[in-house]
Amino acid sequence: MMRTAQTKRWQQLAACCVAVYLALPQPAPATAKVKLRGYITSRVDDRTVAILDDKLELTAASHIAGQDASGEHAMAMADLGPGMLIEAEGQWLDRHRFFAEKVTVNLRDGEKQVHGTAYLQEEPSEASKIPGGDTAALKTDGYWLDLGSQTHRDWDAVKIAMPSSTASGIGSGDRKFAGYQVKYNGLRRSDGRIAADRVELGAPAPLDAYKMPHDMQVVSGKDAQTGIEVLEFRHGNKVQGRMKLFPVRSVQEYVSQLGDSLLPPGNRGTVKALEFRFFVVEDSSINAASLPDGTLLVNTGLLGAIQNESQLAFVLSHEIAHVLQVHYWREVHETRGQRVGLTIAGLAAGAFIGDLGTFMAGLGIASVVNGHQRELENQADRLGLQNVIEHGYDPREAPKFCKMVIDHYGDRSTSKLWSDHDSSLMRGSFMTVQLSRQYPEGHFEQAKRDTSAFRAMRDAMGPVKIE
Repeated sequence: MMRTAQTKRWQQLAACCVAVYLALPQPAPATAKVKLRGYITSRVDDRTVAILDDKLELTAASHIAGQDASGEHAMAMADLGPGMLIEAEGQWLDRHRFFAEKVTVNLRDGEKQVHGTAYLQEEPSEASKIPGGDTAALKTDGYWLDLGSQTHRDWDAVKIAMPSSTASGIGSGDRKFAGYQVKYNGLRRSDGRIAADRVELGAPAPLDAYKMPHDMQVVSGKDAQTGIEVLEFRHGNKVQGRMKLFPVRSVQEYVSQLGDSLLPPGNRGTVKALEFRFFVVEDSSINAASLPDGTLLVNTGLLGAIQNESQLAFVLSHEIAHVLQVHYWREVHETRGQRVGLTIAGLAAGAFIGDLGTFMAGLGIASVVNGHQRELENQADRLGLQNVIEHGYDPREAPKFCKMVIDHYGDRSTSKLWSDHDSSLMRGSFMTVQLSRQYPEGHFEQAKRDTSAFRAMRDAMGPVKIE
């Protein structure tokens, strides 16, 4: 009995101590360190740089280093400037305030040296001048290249092995170049154009670069029981999955007509004449996807979030570029990736797709939904910006859309390309820098941003769910 009473008193004393401890002010939990990636879009002051709306604050203790092919080099705060690609490690102080303990600058992403590989999306207007060494201009990869007397040119189309389906009946005098590969390098001039040191003509992408894996076909149809319109993914005679099409016909027609109007003139110059098709699907995420065969899926969530036609025109142009630049095929080919087996058999016959990214992963093409490699996304953004400019739209709306996505999701991270904070920050800052470098004069004040057709489409949609 005595031991029981003593034990009880100890328990009462312990409970009292716990109560006193809990009543005391508790230290705040340590803020997790995170990494922020993007291009510096402005210098705010001596200790602050900005990536879009996010302000990165540094102190004298912040470690700054540049990385290039030779290794890592110490840098000073004064060395940081607009256009630099950085990775900052630190903590969020507020919604758009970030304390950077460490900043790593990618010095290989230089401002003046430009190089790349792209497929021509239209016929070069001065193609006949290029082989002979004449002064010429070449539009490719979202740039204008200026070829002069010092430009090394490897532009012999006759040497290039063409697929038999396109080579027959084509002579050197009437050869079409849309769809051909071009490799280039040069120096960016102050006016944004590229003084080309070298241009090299390569073969078009092969026929299978435009095919869905596993010979999958995407066809529109109707649900037998409800009569609703659907988009079916068919493998042979079996329907592997379906998506609901948005039922308002005028919305479907608007997106399809806008998409058709944005197609580059050389979109049928590939080894396979592409038929682009645009579908609005019922999906609440802010996303769009382009499939290798020219099928573009635009989510209702994206249409509900987009603010004007200029932003939508950019998203469509970006997705069109993914197809014409055969980005899915390039990722498989250039990274020596292997096609995965068909793993989506777990879906019941005719079942609706719950997560398009997971479904596409089963086909081996998750990147068409969840994003390609950064270099390919940058290429699609360059081409998208150039395309909307040439169609009279204000390209500044593209990074504004990225800002809106970041504000909508805050610090939330998802697997979706257009709704991932890190991706949107990278994309929006890249486009801001690209516009300042490539179009230094600007003059977009009179460009169109919105149209009555866009507003009519939004009215026809009514309220939509956005996640």
